[in-house]
Amino acid sequence: MFKSRHMVVTAALILVAASAMASNFRAADQVYLPVAGHLTAGAGTFVSDVFISNVTSDSVTVSVIYTPTTRLSGEVQQPQYFNNVLTLQPNERRELNDFLGVPPPAGLGLSTAFGTLVFNGCRATANCTINQDDNGGHPDFKDIAVLSRIYLIPVGQNPSTAATTGQDIPGIPWYNYASSRAATPNGLHRLAITGFRQTGTGGQAGTYRGNLGVMNASQFSTTTLLLKLYSGANRTTPVERRVTLGPLNHVQASITDLFQGVVAGPNTTNLYVTIEQESSTAVAGSPAGCGADGCPAFLAYGAVLDNVTGDATTLESIFERSLTLDMITAIYGKGSNNLPIIRRAVRR
Repeated sequence: MFKSRHMVVTAALILVAASAMASNFRAADQVYLPVAGHLTAGAGTFVSDVFISNVTSDSVTVSVIYTPTTRLSGEVQQPQYFNNVLTLQPNERRELNDFLGVPPPAGLGLSTAFGTLVFNGCRATANCTINQDDNGGHPDFKDIAVLSRIYLIPVGQNPSTAATTGQDIPGIPWYNYASSRAATPNGLHRLAITGFRQTGTGGQAGTYRGNLGVMNASQFSTTTLLLKLYSGANRTTPVERRVTLGPLNHVQASITDLFQGVVAGPNTTNLYVTIEQESSTAVAGSPAGCGADGCPAFLAYGAVLDNVTGDATTLESIFERSLTLDMITAIYGKGSNNLPIIRRAVRR
């Protein structure tokens, strides 16, 4: 029932849909979870609890695409497809603990996993793999919403009683992507993430470190992203890094690993990163409607972690653009009870 979302909406529509994320428009028939895991590391085991909501009055079957994270060296990972993992009753919300590690039907049953998940919703009695339209749409695709918490269970502790540290990872609807096709005139080929710190190293009290993750949201292209690290106080000349990702591939790394020459210290704070899509090339099997660039799209997120406790805070990416009144009206509509009236009242 997997869709082939081509992501070929116009730049104007991208701006309306993507910027609406600020108001928590998170429901969609295809939702990306940019990072999730069931992975044992030195300090313990990282697991992801996933909460899936059926926001429709139909029974909905959910399928999942899992793609392992790649390395900065540029290797390509192949997506793994899990069809019809679970079925949600109308308006059902379900909590799935350790989603990647627990066997079906409560999870994917992966012994070791760290990467991205793409959730697809389809009306339970339908076959959404056939008769998709030119943009990868289907009348039986149904909206879902996804939220996750990824956290660490310390070595030797019982998962049901352990004191854990972790962070929320909101599911991102497919329409919230950035794309090189939206560079002109909207500037929506670029995202920004603020709040990075690299003030110390592991175990050093009172200090923090930062991680950055980027994902190629297109299954039809290979893309190159340009990452720029700035000092927020004075916008000094940035440190740059280019990352190339295969279809649906993802990479996460620390600020010091991504940007050569960055040294942890008390003054390495108030940092921000911009991520822009430089180029994209269609892969074999890409639909003709995607063109030579393979329907380019990407997502990004960050995190800042305490170097002693490992406690992490999610840093969400933003478009550095505001909605115009026309765009707000396109979302909320016209009328005496809608947002444009509220906006005028606030400005008096």
